[in-house]
Amino acid sequence: MKYAELQRAFADHARFCRESLVVENEQRRNVAMMLSPGQVRLREAIDKQRKDGRPVRIIYLKSRRIQATTGTAAEFFHGTAFDPGVHTIVMAHSDDSVRDIFKVYKRFHDTYLPFGLADTPPPPGEEDYAIMLPATQVLSDRIYFEHGGDPKSSYIQIHTAGTVNFGRGTRFTNVHYSEFPYYPDPAATLAAVMSAVPKLPETTAVVEGTAKTIGDYFQKMWQAAIDTNQDSEWVGIFMGWWEHPANRMPLAISPERFQESLSADERELMARYNLDLPQLGWRRWTIANDFHGDLQRFRREHPATPEEAFSASSRNRFSIPHIQRMPIQRDPAVGELTMNDIGAGEQRLIFLPGENGALRIWRRPEKGRVYALGVDCAQGLDIGEGDGETDPDWTVGQILDRDTGEQCAVLRARMMPGESGRYVARLGRYYNLAQICGERNPGGGGVSMLEAVLNADYPSSMIYHRPVAPDRDPQVRGDRIGWDTSGVSRPILISALDEALRQMAILVHDAVTQRELLTFVIKSTGKAEHEKGCHDDCVIALALALVVIEKMPRPRLPDAPVFPKVSHYGRPVERPDDRGRNVRIR
Repeated sequence: MKYAELQRAFADHARFCRESLVVENEQRRNVAMMLSPGQVRLREAIDKQRKDGRPVRIIYLKSRRIQATTGTAAEFFHGTAFDPGVHTIVMAHSDDSVRDIFKVYKRFHDTYLPFGLADTPPPPGEEDYAIMLPATQVLSDRIYFEHGGDPKSSYIQIHTAGTVNFGRGTRFTNVHYSEFPYYPDPAATLAAVMSAVPKLPETTAVVEGTAKTIGDYFQKMWQAAIDTNQDSEWVGIFMGWWEHPANRMPLAISPERFQESLSADERELMARYNLDLPQLGWRRWTIANDFHGDLQRFRREHPATPEEAFSASSRNRFSIPHIQRMPIQRDPAVGELTMNDIGAGEQRLIFLPGENGALRIWRRPEKGRVYALGVDCAQGLDIGEGDGETDPDWTVGQILDRDTGEQCAVLRARMMPGESGRYVARLGRYYNLAQICGERNPGGGGVSMLEAVLNADYPSSMIYHRPVAPDRDPQVRGDRIGWDTSGVSRPILISALDEALRQMAILVHDAVTQRELLTFVIKSTGKAEHEKGCHDDCVIALALALVVIEKMPRPRLPDAPVFPKVSHYGRPVERPDDRGRNVRIR
């Protein structure tokens, strides 16, 4: 192989692994390394960030045994052994785990086949063009690679997580955090080590592991990585159990009998992910034998989706099976609503797409359709509770189609009450003057938010007014706008949402909303609220959108026929908002 061609081929990571690296397979045999789907996904994420000129920062949420650790080891061996001045650190939660990872690196070193010699012997005179392993020194916890006369120019070193001051006073190029959720103090470890990693495109950090619980540091990192509203340097990638080709088993019975024995849950999985019977056979066998029938533990260790990976430590308030049946659409239109000049002093409200934005849209407004908008104004609460970084709550607006219950858009941003009200008014106008129900929480700015909506000249008839008394007809409005959350009304609000979810009367597309539904739990005190370290703003806003659908009269469209307006208990309705004529009830 000619030298120029050899250099181009060496940059092909999949080919390098296939021709030069050896791994141990499930049968404990040494074989050439062929990238698995999970390892391909890691390589694609690394390539994308390097193409963008950014430091590579990846958080990898995965199912068990998809070979992410071996894939990361191959990436770092390829990038460390052949370049000078590259310092790679490999960390794990226990001594045994980090030693097992070191065996992978040592196998790469001991069995390395010079790249360029794998297929056929080179022609005479071209032997020197194969890429040989440099001179090395192998110790019990590290491998040194010599470059430019420096015997310790580059190295791969292992370390057990636990020393929070590790990494101070040095420089690292690559860091692999294996099974990060199980570190004694993951936040402190990450802060200490990442301080030694320059913010350069040549540096790489991979945090990988299976989920442990809701509210831990790994879950917060994952949530920030996949949330377009948060400025995180980490990129989240996920690999489910059904995507790994090794997760399949021969059937113990005939395919026909196995097909007849499928549960509703298995049939749904089969249809959603296009699974075959051997994959379902592996899943059924693993649940019954490895987890003794505990489906929740199986989903934590072998999740099918990111939402399944994190399980609550308390009782879930909403029905998990019904939530997980809703198809998540992970690529909504993201952007902002803005006023655009169209000439002659006129302006038009338009949606301006962008990489980031407060608004996520799945269904744009359609002429003639009626929409409900539930709004939960931020109260300034910090779910971090002083532990680590601050994580205040969000202002959230949920748009639902009144006729179908389908989630059309989500507004989610951190803003002051006045700004929230003006944005809510714009969002309501964009969706055909949607009917609005906002939570009235004086201490958290709910009243100020609703006042800002009215000050934006939003029709008061399109805003929810509380009845004069709880047992009164909801069409008879009082003079008070907004939902008043109390110890009595809050359980009613949550129960109505739970019933709508169980009846599949609403359809949720947003991954953030689904995650908050799954982490809304019943605490030991009996109160239903968000799990520690999680938010519930999307949940409350969704419930308030249901208040619109269930309690507010449907508005009459301009081209709709006029029907008589019935007054309550014979009293005429004389408010200027009412349309049609009044008819007394005798």
